[in-house]
Amino acid sequence: MKLRLYTAACFFAVLASFVCRGQELMTDSLEQTHQDSLAVTESDDFVTASILTATPSDVLYSCVGHASIRMQCPHHNLDVVYTYESEPVANRVLSFFMGSLKMGMTSVPTERMLADYGKEGRGIAEYVLNIPLEKRKQLWQYLDSKVAEGMNLPYDYLNRSCALGCLRAVRAAVLPDTLSFGEWDERLVRKSRRALLGDRTEDFPWDRFIIFSITGTEADMACNVMDKVVLPSDLTEVLQKATLNSQPVLGEANTLLQQTTGIDEGGWLTPMSLACVLLLLAIVSCFWMQRPLSLLLLALQSVLGLMMTYLIVFSALPNTSFSWLIIPYNLLPLLLWKWRKWWLLPFGVVCLVWCLAMLTHIGNPLVDNAHIVLVMAFAVNYMGQWNKTRNSNQNKITK
Repeated sequence: MKLRLYTAACFFAVLASFVCRGQELMTDSLEQTHQDSLAVTESDDFVTASILTATPSDVLYSCVGHASIRMQCPHHNLDVVYTYESEPVANRVLSFFMGSLKMGMTSVPTERMLADYGKEGRGIAEYVLNIPLEKRKQLWQYLDSKVAEGMNLPYDYLNRSCALGCLRAVRAAVLPDTLSFGEWDERLVRKSRRALLGDRTEDFPWDRFIIFSITGTEADMACNVMDKVVLPSDLTEVLQKATLNSQPVLGEANTLLQQTTGIDEGGWLTPMSLACVLLLLAIVSCFWMQRPLSLLLLALQSVLGLMMTYLIVFSALPNTSFSWLIIPYNLLPLLLWKWRKWWLLPFGVVCLVWCLAMLTHIGNPLVDNAHIVLVMAFAVNYMGQWNKTRNSNQNKITK
């Protein structure tokens, strides 16, 4: 009996030693796994961040290109692009002009984005963000929080542009530290947001004409220089000069996608060429076939006046509270056509004065130059009509 008890005691002692040893090995394994995990997550290449800029296309809403932020985590096999986007515009033009279009931060796999832009023949350049690991993690958290907010922001192409969204995200991620931008480029300091937008759209005359037509005086107002970084090209230019704790923020450009298609810039048929033709016809009509052109210009002015009145008075679209174009483009000539002999000359003079006023803002244009030439055509036509009416009345008195 004693022998059995002794044998059992030895067996349980050996078993207990094996259990304790197993627990020690398991604890050591878990501790090692935890340390390995910490080593991975604290490794500098655990998360990488970069700015992506896409080349322009000849579509209105992408004629200045696009900017987005790429986040990569090789450990978890994640590669995602974060970008401010609007609801589809192509089939919702009326919603755009009404101001009911929404926008917000979205995320898409980088592979899908590259495939979509590749189909359009657009190029993409990548600039690595040289910010500390903890700041990159904060950037990813910030971007995820913006995506979680959904597409609930009113579409605002001026104050919520893709470039501004990227810049604000990077600035928020480095807090409580701040980016140092050094001396700002004189162009950004001196020019208005409208002028900066105009500089980047000179190769797209129709897009430039439309943008200048719908953008109100908010684009001409003085603002913080940082809020002028509304274009992707300006974003990379600013970040390439920026530093964080005396270290450059942006790395050199790396081409992810080569541009494969050219851009249709409209050829000779531009807003300026059409406006010049109308001005020439207006001068000719002072002597010959005045009525057909007068009706054409009245119809054109009425259409433009209807658009401007709607944008200023009725639309909720941001940046349309007032526009200098409402002075020459309004519905009064159509509504008061019956009494035109009283207002033809005064309104023609107003149009000429308006043109002279716009020409004094060439460095910071308030309107596209094609508008100035078009309004000159209106002025010449109205003065020609007034002169014809006066001569007709004098002939009646003479008879």
